[in-house]
Amino acid sequence: MKSLLLAFLSLLLPSLALAEPIETRKIITALTGDFNGDGAVDLAMVVETEPGQPMDVHFFLRDKEHNYLKPVEIVHEQIHGEWNGYDRPGYENSDTEPELTMLPNGSIKFYLPAMPVGSERTDMTLTIAWRNGAFIVAGFAYNHDDYLKENAESACEYNVLTGKGTSSEKQPDGSTKHKTVLVEGQAIAFKDWNPGAAFTACGN
Repeated sequence: MKSLLLAFLSLLLPSLALAEPIETRKIITALTGDFNGDGAVDLAMVVETEPGQPMDVHFFLRDKEHNYLKPVEIVHEQIHGEWNGYDRPGYENSDTEPELTMLPNGSIKFYLPAMPVGSERTDMTLTIAWRNGAFIVAGFAYNHDDYLKENAESACEYNVLTGKGTSSEKQPDGSTKHKTVLVEGQAIAFKDWNPGAAFTACGN
């Protein structure tokens, strides 16, 4: 994956020079697609910052008139994942690196695998969309479990723009309780996203 990514980025160096400097070895993953619906190919990259710190996301939109990728936004420290330790002895790939997927409607799905915290694991998914000149959070979902407790599972998925969704929680008897999520819809800029508010909307 990284070798293909570096080959692709070598074609973009003139454009990347217009944004904040990026060390290619710190690029965790990248995605191309038409984010703003103009028929041109755009670019998003997740870039490591410092050990133990959240990662940045760099967004580029293609300028069709001048045929280059224009840096339009850097969202700082919104993506969590393990520092992969490439510059330290005993380097191994992390199993908690974020994943990006292009959706048919032009939105971007950010899958954020669980960071190890005791016996609990919470995987999260954000859906990011380009609206009115900015990248916003259009959707939120999570799956939570505690492998040391029986029936300690919960999940939620809702549309942030409409405030509507569903959640579920395992009960002590093993059954699953489902409920409707219904909160005020919002258009929240990705850079201003607070996952705590999303968990509150889900009733947790």
